[in-house]
Amino acid sequence: MSELIPSLAGVVVAVVVTVALFVAANLVLDQAVRRYRLFATITGGVLGVVVGALANSGGWFLGGPLWPLGGALLGALLGGLVVGRRPLSRERAQRLADRLRPAVFLFPALLFLSVGLVIPTIRTGYLSLRSRRSEEFIGFGNYREIFGDRTIFSWTGFGNIFTSRLFIAAAVIALIAVLVTVARSRGGRYAIDLSAPVPVISLSAAASLVVLAMVGAMRGVIWNNVFWVVIVTGVSTVLGLAIAVLADRARGESVAKSLIFLPMAISFVGASVIWRFVYAWEPAGSSQIGVLNAAWVALGGVPQAWTSQRPWNSLFLMVIMIWIQTGFAMVVLSAAIKGVPSELREAALVDGATEAQAFWRVTLPYVRSTVAVVITTLIILVLKVYDIVKVMTNGLSGTDVIANRMFDEAFIARDIGVGSALAVLLFLAVVPLMFINARRARREEAT
Repeated sequence: MSELIPSLAGVVVAVVVTVALFVAANLVLDQAVRRYRLFATITGGVLGVVVGALANSGGWFLGGPLWPLGGALLGALLGGLVVGRRPLSRERAQRLADRLRPAVFLFPALLFLSVGLVIPTIRTGYLSLRSRRSEEFIGFGNYREIFGDRTIFSWTGFGNIFTSRLFIAAAVIALIAVLVTVARSRGGRYAIDLSAPVPVISLSAAASLVVLAMVGAMRGVIWNNVFWVVIVTGVSTVLGLAIAVLADRARGESVAKSLIFLPMAISFVGASVIWRFVYAWEPAGSSQIGVLNAAWVALGGVPQAWTSQRPWNSLFLMVIMIWIQTGFAMVVLSAAIKGVPSELREAALVDGATEAQAFWRVTLPYVRSTVAVVITTLIILVLKVYDIVKVMTNGLSGTDVIANRMFDEAFIARDIGVGSALAVLLFLAVVPLMFINARRARREEAT
């Protein structure tokens, strides 16, 4: 409590000072039209303080704190005597105030964003280029250490993917899908169309089996993050889309959607605690308090430590995120589906299309941009997964992810350099997706 009170007082002081600066800046802008010399004097003084502080920020010159004071005096004199002697016309002064006022209104938000996001981001990048305790500059040494650590990233086991039964099954499914598609086109009835349901579903199933084969073969923190992104994003989107379509215009639609969306109201930590009881394990012969083991034992199985069995324990953790995020995907996609013009679907049905064909050829293309938004949003969220892994396993048994390892390196092992480098890698992975989402939003607003 003794440390909390000064921190809260500091926050209050910062907010009060920011609001005071905002009000003062607006009052100064009002003087641009009424008293231009006063406006020029105050503006020159403020700029002089900034220039003086920056000029001696490294203590390069004698005088220390006198530099900002001297800058303020010199700036005020230049502003009042030089600029203020030749005031602008009332119209030009008003235009100047109108141009500067948006910057004043943005100042508080930009200040807090800079303090809370921009400056820490820049500092993290700086620390990632320095040694363990930031004593010396080592360049990209921390990044070389990350990609040289086999527990973080390794290609060992890559060859095992191609000998896996899952990969063989995926290759067979993909080959059959391609042969069937080509055979149907040679019959003269259809053209080769890999966007049709059969090839898309078949190739998607084959890709899923390849991913599962990689889960069994590849090791490392970065690979775990890749598997989280692919599996959680893919399954959540598909389930959300399926539920949105099946529940659309059905009886009890609102109740069903509310129940599916309900996990979104639970924090990741709360959901992880719930699922710890689902996966709880007790030795054989003991009473099983875990729901999954209780059902497994009732069916004649042996109790399993689900969260300790490599490599599939990561999949059990992914189930938690899927359980939470399916509701999000469902709500967004359901709103998009309801926005599809009924005339398009009815025209497809009149032309002889089945309900499935109408969905595949009309509804799905119409909501394609919304699906893309859901996918990119989920990727950004899943890339930063931390809470679930921390609560469930703390990264043990091969379940570690980048965010959890970053925390362990920076705050437990006290290796600030490697921890910062991991944070930078996570940042670099997220930024392109944020850029894509922002660009898509601007394009949709323009149309």
